[in-house]
Amino acid sequence: MTNQTIVPANPLSPLGPVDRRLLRGAGLTGTVGSLLMVATFVFVGVLGLPDPSAPESLLRFPEIQYARAAENLVYLAAIVLWAVHYELLHGLLRVTEPVLSAAARTVGTLGAAVLAANALLNVATATMSQAYQQAAEAERSVVVLTWQAAQGVQDSLLASGALLLPAAIMLFGIALLRGLSPILGWGAVVVGTAGMASVVVVVATTSTSTLIAASILGALVFHLVAGIRWLRLSRS
Repeated sequence: MTNQTIVPANPLSPLGPVDRRLLRGAGLTGTVGSLLMVATFVFVGVLGLPDPSAPESLLRFPEIQYARAAENLVYLAAIVLWAVHYELLHGLLRVTEPVLSAAARTVGTLGAAVLAANALLNVATATMSQAYQQAAEAERSVVVLTWQAAQGVQDSLLASGALLLPAAIMLFGIALLRGLSPILGWGAVVVGTAGMASVVVVVATTSTSTLIAASILGALVFHLVAGIRWLRLSRS
């Protein structure tokens, strides 16, 4: 009997030749973007910042404006890195799943663009806060109502972006099922479907924005887990 050396299967073989820098870039953008998104939740929790659409956010703006600006800038950086992650994911999957990965990249980029346009709320709030401070006591309620109406538009952008992100994750999950990472693919399909369902409930019932936060949290988990996966593969 002859001894035979068992060579472990190469997890990258379905992709053909892959530039390790592409894997490393996908890993870094997914991981760092998710860590920055975690930082925004930490900002809100530690500093006790109110919901951006709540009247308290306008009334307290002079005392929280710098914390709010920092939160929004970190949030914007996270969204931008996620958009780059989508692009690099397409680069990884375009050999095995060109149509699905292109669709996922397009949907994800649109979702990230909508959320990025909605990121710097502190700029609009600063203008309304100045108007509130300068208004007579009897007119302040009108300023608050006007600001709340403007927030309704911002909330619609947030809901749109929060719906598109999990849709992209679901599409990437289906693409991942067919070769590169089936386990991650199934997880992405579940997370993406759950995120879409939660936002649909918000849109249909105009219920609490907690469900939108759940959709963003699901996207965070996907990008973090996927990023760690790509970093490990880049070292294999």
